[in-house]
Amino acid sequence: MSKKRIGVIGGATEKHSVYMKQLLESMGVDVLLIDTLNFPEHVDFSFGDKLKYQNEEIEDIRSFYVRTVFYNEPPYYLEEVKEGKPIDLDGWYSNYTAERERQAFLGSWIRTLALEGRTVVNNISTFQLHYLKPYQIAILRKQGIVLPKTLVTNSKEELLKFRNEVKEVVYKAVAGGTACRKMTDEDWKDERLDKLKYAPVIFQDYIDGDNIRVYVLNHKIISCNVINTDEVDYRGYEKSVEHVNIPEDVQNMCIKAADICGYTFTGIDIKRTTDNRYVLIECNPSAMFLGVDYRTGDNIAGQLAEYLIKNG
Repeated sequence: MSKKRIGVIGGATEKHSVYMKQLLESMGVDVLLIDTLNFPEHVDFSFGDKLKYQNEEIEDIRSFYVRTVFYNEPPYYLEEVKEGKPIDLDGWYSNYTAERERQAFLGSWIRTLALEGRTVVNNISTFQLHYLKPYQIAILRKQGIVLPKTLVTNSKEELLKFRNEVKEVVYKAVAGGTACRKMTDEDWKDERLDKLKYAPVIFQDYIDGDNIRVYVLNHKIISCNVINTDEVDYRGYEKSVEHVNIPEDVQNMCIKAADICGYTFTGIDIKRTTDNRYVLIECNPSAMFLGVDYRTGDNIAGQLAEYLIKNG
């Protein structure tokens, strides 16, 4: 009898994808690592009567972990990047249309896995929700989840009004991909604010307090830790990670938020203020967990692997 197979959708060299492949194989499962990073130049996908990867049918795979779907996008720091390698600015429109087709195909391919009744953690629609951060804020707020006061705008006038309503302002990209930063004196100058006319930005009331990362899997909290840092955005600047107990109502808030967003597995960022209030910042459909596992031994990866095997 052949072994059960599970699909890991990510990158051939991406750390979490490779780790989950190795972990699942150590648990007696065959794993197909589906590489979205190198599609379409070096990897073949097909969508017909049957879905195929590298010209191989995958009908026997009933469970998939979607670590990430790589979207090729212009780098945020173009001036720095172009010093290291050539950038084809003249061919931007051809590159844009090719990437548009690529994303449409991968989105359809992965959505169809779930349409066929397979377990997909998480489906591509949840990634698209994460990309639409203002909409995620709207649906969470509509269901009573406590979030920071938020303004998403390209209007300098509206931002200046917002400044008078909160103590401190932080900002981040509407679609994600950049760090969250505090507004500085330099940011409030007219020449900087005038750049809002080129693109909208998310502005939020800065919540001072502890950074807490909560992992939810299948309606249960499987890990909860305070991440100590000196930075506004702790990613890459973690000084230590420590287990923490949060009140039952906050646990329920996190589980409810995961359900609202449709996340089977998620990492949720919340802030605990000095007066012991809890504010949800955002839910992530593809949360990194290896660093937390290494520091705490919570075995997030193992619990996720067991879920994939059980539901495959």
